[in-house]
Amino acid sequence: MNFFRKHIIPLSAVLTLAAVGCYEAYWLRGMYKTGKESAESIISSSVTKAEMEEYLERTSVAHGADSIHILSVKTESIPKVVSMSIDSLSGRPHAIQVHRIDSLGNSMEDLLSRRPDLDKIDSMFCALLDSAGLDIECELAFMENDGASGTLSGKDSTGADDAGNVILAVPSYVNDGYYQVSSGSLTRHIIGNMSGTVATSAGILLIIVMAFCLMDRTVKKQRKLEEMKNDFTRNITHELKTPIAVAYAASDTLQKYDLGNDPAKREEYLAVIKGQLDRLSGMVEIILSTAVESRAGLRLDLAMIQLRPMLEDAASQTRLKAGKPCDITVSVLPDSLEATIDRRLMSSVILTILDNAVKYSGNSVKISVKAYRDGQRTLISVSDDGIGIAPMDQKHIFEKFYRVHTGDRHDVKGYGIGLFFAKTIVEKHGGKISVTSKPGKGSSFVIEL
Repeated sequence: MNFFRKHIIPLSAVLTLAAVGCYEAYWLRGMYKTGKESAESIISSSVTKAEMEEYLERTSVAHGADSIHILSVKTESIPKVVSMSIDSLSGRPHAIQVHRIDSLGNSMEDLLSRRPDLDKIDSMFCALLDSAGLDIECELAFMENDGASGTLSGKDSTGADDAGNVILAVPSYVNDGYYQVSSGSLTRHIIGNMSGTVATSAGILLIIVMAFCLMDRTVKKQRKLEEMKNDFTRNITHELKTPIAVAYAASDTLQKYDLGNDPAKREEYLAVIKGQLDRLSGMVEIILSTAVESRAGLRLDLAMIQLRPMLEDAASQTRLKAGKPCDITVSVLPDSLEATIDRRLMSSVILTILDNAVKYSGNSVKISVKAYRDGQRTLISVSDDGIGIAPMDQKHIFEKFYRVHTGDRHDVKGYGIGLFFAKTIVEKHGGKISVTSKPGKGSSFVIEL
């Protein structure tokens, strides 16, 4: 069930593409078949019409009259002639009258003995194809029933090898045989006429693929956000419970063992309680501050602040709560360097970066904090020699809830919003924050104001 839910979009995409592809293939096949039948009909009618035109012209010259006599097939061994009046343009008969000819002398024998003028038929055939808009290369050959043949040059033909396969055999209505049409470009011609439809079909398939890819990407992103939210919930629950539990234990110890009368113990346990409450207060403040980007009309308490006191104060706080050797150096050039900032929020940003530098390091850590001017910009950099950040994680570390250590692992405490908070506050100041890092060689965060 989980597999099906996880892969429902790819499966839907495959089924949809298969269905649409089969339908379009069936549709295009039908269009191709219709186009081929239409082209074959044009070729057949063009061959017949060219033959009839040539025959009518030949017989007209033979008789020297407007009344044309056309020899038809023999029935019961009795020669018959069909007399037709022919439209000079279309070649179609207006009226047909069948009668015997018994007084033509040698005209019948002349007509029977004459072979068709293949060159003339070819010329007429080409002209008819052009007028019908059928621009293909083909070869036309006349095949007699006794096995003899005559090959016509054909429309734009360059030889039998270029003509291709036989596509049509057209029976002759006035000669003893049939016409054979060969072409290698008919399929290309039909597909060329379908190119717009084929392109549209391909475009529809591409749009479907793009739509499913976008949907799959969106669903994966939402699923990832859901997982990050769940991770955040588990981590923040642990983080909030820890200071509460420590403060509760210290308070309970004072009450249970009556240590309130011992000034040293009282101060020790009260300091523990205060430290945990401060930690809890800081976490709540950072969590609430992650919503600043959605607050309409957020106003920063901006003032011209000297950076050295703020940075040294942040370094001092970090040393006290580091819990391991922590060497932090602060360098400010010039010493009286100032910047227009909200001191409380910017101090929280620096503390967040310093806290990460301590957490993501070995048994000890060296941190360098620098502030300096670069043209019109004021830059604050925090560099460490910690474990570094993998390239694939660097582009995500400023996203809300993102943590390199996911799930409910607590070897490194955190809840995935510290750097998002830092980025939000810096951008509210009109600046930007960036990171460069190599795994095993530390990281460097740079704030540009």
